[in-house]
Amino acid sequence: MSKIILSDNVIEIPSDKIGIDMGQTLSKIAYLDNKKLNLSSFPTHTSLSEIKILLNTKKDRLKVVNFTGGRSFELYTEYSKDFTSNLINEFEANVKGVEFLYTLEKKKDFPRSLIVTIGTGTSIVLKNDNIKHLGGSALGGGFFMGLIKTIFNLDNFQEAMNLAKKGNRYNVDLKVSDIYHSDDKRVNLLFREFTAASLGKISENFDLKSLNQEDFINSIICLIGENLGIIANMLADNNDVTDIVFCGGFLKENKILKKILSLLCKVNKKNGIFLRNSEFCAAIGAELI
Repeated sequence: MSKIILSDNVIEIPSDKIGIDMGQTLSKIAYLDNKKLNLSSFPTHTSLSEIKILLNTKKDRLKVVNFTGGRSFELYTEYSKDFTSNLINEFEANVKGVEFLYTLEKKKDFPRSLIVTIGTGTSIVLKNDNIKHLGGSALGGGFFMGLIKTIFNLDNFQEAMNLAKKGNRYNVDLKVSDIYHSDDKRVNLLFREFTAASLGKISENFDLKSLNQEDFINSIICLIGENLGIIANMLADNNDVTDIVFCGGFLKENKILKKILSLLCKVNKKNGIFLRNSEFCAAIGAELI
């Protein structure tokens, strides 16, 4: 469990309300207790009992339970009998939570921004005076975990992150510099470092017995990051935005992904923003709405 200690000058959070975000992979909870914003996360397939226990223990002091996320309808229907319950649009909840965390961390108002939420899949919204859903991608944590389960029978996210940290993607990825001769002046030094083909070195002459698990997993994270980063920066250009907020569960303890996204923002002259506890944005937003 994470806890955010709140000072008196931040946004007021009701103590008789709880926000619950039930996604495909993880369920997150946000509630206030003794001026501390408590944040909890559980795998969605095991979270029903955990959430029910929490709601039952707080039944006397809770008045409102706000649900969001694609997996929340069943529990919302059940607890509508016991509490004032609301089913919140997840884009609205997520943006509200992002604004709260940004203001808390940066001590200033939230700017006109693109918000890229990388969870099981990825959604992208524009936050201006209103909220506009611009699109998204099937790339995200779901694709990552599905692929490494299929290939390596690996289903532990933290273990996958630890393996990826030890890997070198360029043992399997093909860079532009692997294609162009070092004396060829048509390609500058920066462009030479770009990826020409993810897993491009695994060609017909590649000995699969030499394939390193760590290198492969590192490469897949970078593949996801590069594609999402390119999409986000193009949408930012199309909407005249310089600030891009990246949030969501797949970013948690994922330094490789953050590094790729930050680099792409820097190259494209954008301000990449990463907030602490961003995997709880929708739950926090549901608590605040």
